[in-house]
Amino acid sequence: MNDEELINVLWVEDDPKIIDTYPLDAERYGLFLVHFPCWDDAKAALQKDYAHYSAIILDAKCKHHRDSKDDAIVFLGHALSDIKELAKEKGEVIPWYVLSGAAEDDFTRSILEDRLKWDEDWTQSTNKVYYAKGVDNEMLYQRVRVHAERYNKLFQIHHIYKDVFDAMKEVHLEEETINMEDLLIPIQFPVQKYVKDYNDSGFKKARLLLESVFRSMIQNGILPDFGRKINFTWSSYLLCGKDAINGQKEVQYKFIGKESIMPHVLGKNLIAMSEYLPTDLHNVDKNPKNSLKYYLETVDSSPYLLKSYTMQLCDIILWYRNYLRNHQDFEENSKNWEKQNQNN
Repeated sequence: MNDEELINVLWVEDDPKIIDTYPLDAERYGLFLVHFPCWDDAKAALQKDYAHYSAIILDAKCKHHRDSKDDAIVFLGHALSDIKELAKEKGEVIPWYVLSGAAEDDFTRSILEDRLKWDEDWTQSTNKVYYAKGVDNEMLYQRVRVHAERYNKLFQIHHIYKDVFDAMKEVHLEEETINMEDLLIPIQFPVQKYVKDYNDSGFKKARLLLESVFRSMIQNGILPDFGRKINFTWSSYLLCGKDAINGQKEVQYKFIGKESIMPHVLGKNLIAMSEYLPTDLHNVDKNPKNSLKYYLETVDSSPYLLKSYTMQLCDIILWYRNYLRNHQDFEENSKNWEKQNQNN
């Protein structure tokens, strides 16, 4: 395996007996262990080039300073606290793991639960919060490789957009988590060759996400129940304090609230999104030049419209979470609109 294909792993270990042998074993799993004998040196390396490392492996019974004694409680306390602060400062989380030969004792209480974000299944299957030297090495190397290749982007996305995912959970939109992840990852980690795929599937995912928001609003009385199919245009108009009108210019739902439900700026953007988020990217209306397909052709199929819609969806979800906190009464919420045509 070429050096360029190896995943860089920051490794803190002070046992001379294994410093030479472990890197050779790890390399067979595509990992390059970058060794540091104490946490001070490792922290300095992270501060200098944080993006260089895809994972961190810590020996529990190690040194905080070069002249410190091995002390798992002290070492892990400082190391894990610093790792958490660095992640906050850099806006990215580097998954970390404890590989230790020490017998399980009080040191496990120093291992933060942050690790469950990427390593929960390990604990569930083994009842361990760390990996045992000479026993779990190969499993650890395999898991680090898998996490770095497949899941690391998800960790970053959930860290960077934590407020959005927290809001989705609060308003019970967890079923749309995967769609939101798929929309956000290409924004944070753009890959040019996948732009067409992003557009082809992304607009549909954005529509599904927005549809779920509207359905949640119906369940809370903020919007009327339109029946089996959500009417995006009527929904966005009512949220903006406007009447919902059909194709014959007849008012179906009259807005009777004192002021618009959604802020003006967000509402105007929502109306545009509702008009152009299609069920099928290739559908066009009577005038092909009004279609999303035509628009994308004129901008070389760029991903920027979809990315802007994704950011707007983030704001819509954050706004909705805050609005719902103060408007939880279904009957009161329903007083903003009134159905006009009972046959529809």
